[in-house]
Amino acid sequence: MKSVYLRSGLALACAALLNACGGGNGNLALSGTISTLTKPDLVLINKKTNERLAIPANSTSFVFTRLAAVDEEFDIEVDTQPTGAICKAVNNSNIGKANAYTSYSIAFSCVTNPYTLGGNVSGLRYPGLVLANGADLVSVLPPATADAKAAFTFPSTVGDGSPYGVTVLSQPVDPATKLAQVCAVANPTGNMPSKNYADLVVTCN
Repeated sequence: MKSVYLRSGLALACAALLNACGGGNGNLALSGTISTLTKPDLVLINKKTNERLAIPANSTSFVFTRLAAVDEEFDIEVDTQPTGAICKAVNNSNIGKANAYTSYSIAFSCVTNPYTLGGNVSGLRYPGLVLANGADLVSVLPPATADAKAAFTFPSTVGDGSPYGVTVLSQPVDPATKLAQVCAVANPTGNMPSKNYADLVVTCN
């Protein structure tokens, strides 16, 4: 009789330990991958159990604490989007019934919010000015009105918080004399704010 009580006690202790570790009634961990997550504050939720899971910035994988039983339904959604980015499930892998395949193949992909980068050029008199942000190029023409500023915007957007570095790739040249103006970027580097940025300053002499 004593051994029966002992075995029962051990079984209860093991069950309690399993539940404390998020074991639930199953043995399948709901886990998956996250691509291109560079921002903080992402929170996932399994809507079938209301379990929430905070995901740190730069994570590439996740595992829910509560274990799922075979054929138990799951619905993993974004409860809170990361700051400055949008994450979405890949190919509906976030919804299904748990088994040895689906419970380990949930996938999310994140995209950092894109913003435009630009500014103004002062003193530009001749054509030929080309500015570069990495491989992204923009050609700036002289303004129609003399001494006015020439606005420009790079064709490609820059992700929230991503670094940029603007350089003068080609200087403007007087078509008649072939003499070049010298243009310089006053504030060439920085990190993209959480909005469109049009405060780059280029001065040509």
